[in-house]
Amino acid sequence: MTNLSGEQEELRASIKKGAIIWGVVLGLIVAGLAYWILGDQGAVIRSGASAILGLVVASAMYRKSLSSGAAGAKCPECDAAFSISRTDRQEVLVKSKDRETRKELDNGDTEITTWVEEVYDVDDTYSCSSCSDTSHKKYQSSRKRDEKVVVKSAGKREKGADAGKQRSASSAKPSGKNSR
Repeated sequence: MTNLSGEQEELRASIKKGAIIWGVVLGLIVAGLAYWILGDQGAVIRSGASAILGLVVASAMYRKSLSSGAAGAKCPECDAAFSISRTDRQEVLVKSKDRETRKELDNGDTEITTWVEEVYDVDDTYSCSSCSDTSHKKYQSSRKRDEKVVVKSAGKREKGADAGKQRSASSAKPSGKNSR
């Protein structure tokens, strides 16, 4: 792999960086879980086992992610490694629709979320840097736009508050006996 072009080296480095990140993240999660599960063991066994398990999982994830990324970047026509990259992307808006969800809150209020959902036809073009072969990947993608959240208070709460004010006002009136 020493005869890779600059573009191929960049793609290889990007795939390798992603594989390292996924390996480290998953390895740390597994090591933390193992440390927690082995809580009743001695400190040496607990630390050693969680470190070994974390390293094994990180290594396996790194290898799997790297091989998957390398396989996806290999040209099916000329078998050049790390030569496939996205060169163009076309997006066409298919439809746009207003959406709304309502959620009852514990205090009786209603949370109303509104947004615009847009659906796009996407056409990604991938090209080989070695043989210039092109391929297309077509799919649909949807996005949320202009999301707003509004909380509507329940009408019965307001009536209850007014009724309480009336009661306190009527009880504050002086009695007929002391009103002179």
